[in-house]
Amino acid sequence: SSGINAEREEDEKFRQEMLAKFASDDKIEQMNAQKRRMKQLEHRRAVEALIEDRRKQFEAEKANEIREIEEENERQRIRQKIIEEERQKLLQEHATKLLGFMPKGVFRDGQDLSLFDEEFRTNFEPKQVDYFDERNW
Repeated sequence: SSGINAEREEDEKFRQEMLAKFASDDKIEQMNAQKRRMKQLEHRRAVEALIEDRRKQFEAEKANEIREIEEENERQRIRQKIIEEERQKLLQEHATKLLGFMPKGVFRDGQDLSLFDEEFRTNFEPKQVDYFDERNW
């Protein structure tokens, strides 16, 4: 709530500055009481309208920022989806040829294995391959 208090204080400061400026511009101290009250009321309304405009501008900017963040998140999600689809495509194209020679972690989970037929899944052994052992070549 300190943000709200700060905003209120800023509005109040702005309100006082603008009222003083309008009073000075209209030489309010030289007017009679009735006219002065009317002019002060007019000034207050004008200042409240300015404050409301500032608030709307701030809210519009905030909404804009949120929209930009959401759009970036969506682009990121689409990018990740494309990367994942390509990764799965590469696995499907090449995994059968590399069976037994794939390092640990190429298949992330059972969902990756589900891309392949039963024969592949049966032959697939998720073991670490020692590339320096000649029996693997």
